[in-house]
Amino acid sequence: MKKRGMIAILGLSILLGLTACGGKKETAAETESQTETAETETVKETKKEKAELPEGKMYSYLTGEVVDEAVGSQRPYAIMINNIQEAIPQSGISQAEIMYECLVESGITRLMCEFQDIENLNKVGSIRSARHYYMDLAQDDEAIYTHFGQSIFAEDRINQGYPTISGLSGYSEAVFYRTSDRDAPHNVYSSKEGLLAGLDATGISRDYPENYEGRLNFNDEDVVPETGETAEKVTMPFPINNPWFEYNGEDGLYYRFQYGEPHIDVENNEQVKFKNLIIEFAERSVISDQDHQDYKLIGSGNGLLFTDGKAVKILWKRETESDRTAYYYEDGTPVYLNTGKSYIAVVPSELSVDYSAK
Repeated sequence: MKKRGMIAILGLSILLGLTACGGKKETAAETESQTETAETETVKETKKEKAELPEGKMYSYLTGEVVDEAVGSQRPYAIMINNIQEAIPQSGISQAEIMYECLVESGITRLMCEFQDIENLNKVGSIRSARHYYMDLAQDDEAIYTHFGQSIFAEDRINQGYPTISGLSGYSEAVFYRTSDRDAPHNVYSSKEGLLAGLDATGISRDYPENYEGRLNFNDEDVVPETGETAEKVTMPFPINNPWFEYNGEDGLYYRFQYGEPHIDVENNEQVKFKNLIIEFAERSVISDQDHQDYKLIGSGNGLLFTDGKAVKILWKRETESDRTAYYYEDGTPVYLNTGKSYIAVVPSELSVDYSAK
């Protein structure tokens, strides 16, 4: 009797176990839905709340640093900077909050430097002509695109209504000036006063759109990536200026070199340096007999983030022209940058960026 009782209990246990297994199988779709919801909530949770600031202060949309509202509430200028050997050294570039770099014709690069705080920008340049894909990058940050000349492809965009501060305009002399120490076209510059005059001449507003939110996310405190490979030297695949960055562990910044020497701002003799380096790999095509480049910046692609001596694989995404480029880790969560200045490069997807320990 005791034995039969044990068998009955065992049978009941097996039956209950089978019923439980059947229940799990029937709710598999529900479980998957719950997982997706949890993942969505995880992404939402990564949007961290920032600490409250004193009156008159705010977090910069470009660097995450605490700045005066009078500065942080102003759209930046995105200025096209000449970057060939004849234009070195450049002026004012160390003051830029973000520096962009892309290949243009014949293997050279051009820089687009974004300046939000222009109070001490006494001289900036030399300034060169527009390229249409830089306009896409300027749109990412609601920046006021500033240039002297343009390619035919950039001209098409401008003629379609893209607002710029242009050197080929009736108001040019109020904004830009030429120096006598260099040959044209490598001698065009501007300043705080000139840039402000550009606003008066064009009617462009420095106010951000209502309810504007920055596209970049920033950590409250410095965060060293837990994963990722050592990246104390980062070498870009640009054949003429051959730029590279070296990580300085004392201040946690990447110092830029090009043309075989430190990249210096002649106005203050400072080497250009950044907290974050962001690489976007994008499909490239040649669209003219003059080697004009085009980059597929709408869609998505692979990328790299370098910060605190580490390299982390990321993804970039911009679904439509009206969207702004966003960065994600490979698990789909948003990238959070460390507070400070950033360098952002668009690199043809067939090329690679080398990095290693020093």
